[in-house]
Amino acid sequence: MKNPLGHRWTISIVLLTILAVSGCGQKADESAKVPASGESAPPTSPEKDTTTKTSSTDGTLSAEAEKLGVKPEGETTCPSNSPVKGVVTKKRGNIYRAPKSPDYEKVKPNICFADVATAEKAGFSAPK
Repeated sequence: MKNPLGHRWTISIVLLTILAVSGCGQKADESAKVPASGESAPPTSPEKDTTTKTSSTDGTLSAEAEKLGVKPEGETTCPSNSPVKGVVTKKRGNIYRAPKSPDYEKVKPNICFADVATAEKAGFSAPK
């Protein structure tokens, strides 16, 4: 005699797994948001994001970073008034290197900042 209850559990787990996996393909901004009392629901059609991003995961500088930093002088040099090197990476995110960091001289910056606080405000963090 087969256990019908066990079969139902298996089907339930398979269906839940399918739902969970199908939801993994959504972008973060597509996730369901519950509006606060008195607010309207967000539009369902995709619109251009007009907010300023403080970090970028696609290997490019954000508008905030471009506003707060300056271009490097050379391949591995920053201006003397902006010695903190900002490096944009896809794997590790946006990181900065201060002048006393190991291998500072070898780092090829994408942007330079006046100080660590400005680099952090632009969405860069210390390397781990």
